[in-house]
Amino acid sequence: MAPATVPTAAEVERRVAALVGERFPVGWAATTDTPGDLSGPDLAITIKAPDGRSTRLVVQVRQFVERRDVPRLVGQVRGWAVRCGGVPVVAARYLSPSVREALANEGVSYVDATGNLRIVVNDPAVFIADRGEDRDPWRQGRPRGTLKGEPAARVTRALLDYRRDWRARDLIATAGASSGATYRVLDFLQREDLVVKTDDRYVLTDWERLLRLWSADAPTPETTRAMAFIEPRGVDHFLATLSGREWGFPCAVTGSFAAREWAPYAPAKAAYVYVSSIQEAAEQWALRPNVAAPNVILLEPASVRDVPFVNTVASQAGYPVAAPAQVAVDLLSGPGREPAEGEFLIDWMKANEGRWRRE
Repeated sequence: MAPATVPTAAEVERRVAALVGERFPVGWAATTDTPGDLSGPDLAITIKAPDGRSTRLVVQVRQFVERRDVPRLVGQVRGWAVRCGGVPVVAARYLSPSVREALANEGVSYVDATGNLRIVVNDPAVFIADRGEDRDPWRQGRPRGTLKGEPAARVTRALLDYRRDWRARDLIATAGASSGATYRVLDFLQREDLVVKTDDRYVLTDWERLLRLWSADAPTPETTRAMAFIEPRGVDHFLATLSGREWGFPCAVTGSFAAREWAPYAPAKAAYVYVSSIQEAAEQWALRPNVAAPNVILLEPASVRDVPFVNTVASQAGYPVAAPAQVAVDLLSGPGREPAEGEFLIDWMKANEGRWRRE
């Protein structure tokens, strides 16, 4: 299906004004005007409460906003709001989740033509929020990029696992991704304001936000085949079996049993283990299929192949565990209490960056 016709700037302004006006309750009034000063805001919306108090939304409208544009736009619209005596608002035909998050963190209201909206006013007191699209319905041509797929996973893991200023050729060699895929990921991350380029070097600016973006774009269940088993002698016996020998295929413990190496959270009942072949691993470890009450879950990467096995480390007991960044992403996209365990591990990672990020 072809994308819808991209709305003009005037259509975006009308849509934004209508969305804002429609969201206020009965008794409130919203009046729109377009300032005549070309050096000022694109749109102004006067909001009047039932008790007569009013405020002005000073709106800067753009067709598209990238994450790296946010600091400049925020500074500009705040300046206009001070000059006009109003509340700063950034609007566009579409605002991505990362842009909306950045604007909210800056304390700046926003609205887009798909219905994503967050308006915060102190006097009269107003808080209105709504959800629209999480993908640009008017985007034409090649997608702007995500962190889905094996090449993106390879580059992302390299950026997370190593604390370096990267030349492109060094990142390509370390990540094991093609040059084209690496440059596409770097371009996407630059637009997301996660990577900056100085001369011929690329630098990751925020590893935590990159980790969370990767988890959101490529959650583990979507990229991995899983099967449940029972080890009749217990999970501790199973982990002891993994320790101290080579199995002829790669394996790496992830999830709660891996996270407890750095940030113990709560007793775990099942061991999650990446393997290159579920069938081969289950046969060698004499595991029995069991969906009702498993204590071992084998994970076979479907689209990222050997990425979970990169930079594994030996646990104190001797079995291999996945790298902290991989474990954290797996927990964030897991069920039950696992996201909370992921947050606990991330707190440890922030306090101990030198212990898990390599030079």
